[in-house]
Amino acid sequence: MRLELFGVVILVVFTVFVTAFAAAADKTAVRALPKTLWVLLCLLTSPIGGILYLTLGRPLPTEAQNSDDPSYLRRLADRLRESNDDK
Repeated sequence: MRLELFGVVILVVFTVFVTAFAAAADKTAVRALPKTLWVLLCLLTSPIGGILYLTLGRPLPTEAQNSDDPSYLRRLADRLRESNDDK
């Protein structure tokens, strides 16, 4: 009985997570199917729809997301130095 309950809880958490992840994705970056269809698949065919979304549909990270902006980091370091000098 406890094992079945644990399985149901895991399934519900996975379904909610993947559905929210799909709903929050940029509709132009989602792959293979339209965003709305992915959300419906995640809800209605869990866990298969969620697994398919995570492997085939979710947006891939872009180069800009993989690298830090050096000018932003420089400005941030300067502001931190200034705030420490004021103390």
